[in-house]
Amino acid sequence: MRTLLTVAIVTLFSAGLLAGAAFSEAIDKEGNTSTWTFFQKDKASAGAASAEAIKKLKEQGHAKVTSPASTGMDHGVYVVVFTAYEHKGEARWSHGFGFHKSSQKEAEKAAVANLKKKDKAWKADYGYDLKETKNF
Repeated sequence: MRTLLTVAIVTLFSAGLLAGAAFSEAIDKEGNTSTWTFFQKDKASAGAASAEAIKKLKEQGHAKVTSPASTGMDHGVYVVVFTAYEHKGEARWSHGFGFHKSSQKEAEKAAVANLKKKDKAWKADYGYDLKETKNF
């Protein structure tokens, strides 16, 4: 009985804290990001937010969709960076996505790290542009 009461209390207090936010991106046949979307919802996990973000792009007719970044934060700042460069004679472009609880600069660092992780050919000297910054 004590365990059941403890679980009920923890569930009651954590229910308001649960939130999820995620990005999804559609990838074209060359491996470049063709479009992206952001999804955020209270009382949803990061995994559920990823699934909803993916669903949004698939409903638009995109076949290859991934969710490269998600968070369990209920609010914060997100940043999207974009890069376009040439690698081995081919044009490449990609986005990076980052979150932080309060700092745009830290969210940008996370977005650059996400870009580097996703796009192994990208190098910092190729540079990037800040595409979008929003509070959520």
